[in-house]
Amino acid sequence: MKPNLPAEELPLQLPRLPVFGWDVFRGRKDSSLPCVLDHPNLVFTGSGRAAIALALTTLGIGRGDAVLVPTFHCPTMVSPIIANGARAIFFPIDDDGAPRLDIVSGMELDNVRAMLVAHYFGLPQPMALVRQLCDRLGITLIEDCAHAMFGEVDGRPIGKWGDYAIASLTKFLPVTDGGCLLVNVPSGRPSPPQRRSIRDEISSVTNAIELGAGYEKLGVLNAPLSGFFTALKRLRSRTPSRVTHAAPDPFDQPLLDEATEVTTLNSMKSAGASFWGKWIARAAHRERIVALRRRNYQHWLHEATTIPGARAMKPLLPDSAAPYVFPLRVDNPEASYLAIRAAGVPIFRWDELWPGTASISGDVGIDWATHIFQLGCHQDLSLDDVSRMADRLRQILAGSGLQSRDTRQMGVASAT
Repeated sequence: MKPNLPAEELPLQLPRLPVFGWDVFRGRKDSSLPCVLDHPNLVFTGSGRAAIALALTTLGIGRGDAVLVPTFHCPTMVSPIIANGARAIFFPIDDDGAPRLDIVSGMELDNVRAMLVAHYFGLPQPMALVRQLCDRLGITLIEDCAHAMFGEVDGRPIGKWGDYAIASLTKFLPVTDGGCLLVNVPSGRPSPPQRRSIRDEISSVTNAIELGAGYEKLGVLNAPLSGFFTALKRLRSRTPSRVTHAAPDPFDQPLLDEATEVTTLNSMKSAGASFWGKWIARAAHRERIVALRRRNYQHWLHEATTIPGARAMKPLLPDSAAPYVFPLRVDNPEASYLAIRAAGVPIFRWDELWPGTASISGDVGIDWATHIFQLGCHQDLSLDDVSRMADRLRQILAGSGLQSRDTRQMGVASAT
């Protein structure tokens, strides 16, 4: 039996990413900010990771080649490079997340074919100087817009600075799969990926609808649909040999061995996004996405001022940004991260660095990997949801702070 916990101790039941509901079609169809989905040369892929792999393959990058990657990264940014047989060379970032171009210019760049630069947290990074450096060195620029579906920087929409750009559908839209590759060079368009199997197409639709009903986003259909999916799960539990295709959790992306990555990415490169993913990408009303993400980010800024042992990493939200998450810098992360996740707060961090990630003077990437908590601020979270998340952080961080001070005091007492 589950213990009868007070409401303030029960895990929050909040969606970690956008979920499907009728609100998807509310508000203005177009957004006030440029959207990568309006790019004229766009190829839908199975994921953002598959889009990186497809770009590398189109460029012919393989064994003997190298790709520049930031020290602050998700494993899915590096795994396509390794799977293609190339190697990653890590470069430092500054306090704003921009590449330290002064250091990159002095690095050993033999056999470097491309540079991957990310718009972290959905906050566009300056790209004009990066573009100039890549042009001067003859390096292909791959613009990582996985966190930034909307926005512009240096007078140009994001996604149009790189020779290629990649984006992720799942981070901004109510889909359980899908990414895209944007092509800005005349001769670099890859072959279109293959269609998915009927079974995969059905799984994409049912996964999205099940999540929407579970979070009560479908009005009068919530109860009957939830009942249907509950009965379906019971039926599946009686047939253990049956393989189900539940959507992977994008917040949990462990490192895989090279052989597994090669097999996985070759499969992903050959299959594009589902019909559901492509339809939602075209049909979803965009201004709601931009407006509510900006509203929730601003509310996080207000709440963060009273969270102990933490502070907003980006205290100003640019007018040209639709954030993916709210980045919070936490002083004592190891004492609180797992507890915050267990409390049901939509949170993750990039603490699993790729083996061989370099420690470079003047870099903040490795520090960010542990200290920066990425908190949900997507369009399907209400202001009350953000406040409840902040309350849990206050509760947990206050406790971890006391525990940390007690531990230090015990250590001093032992030493004396």
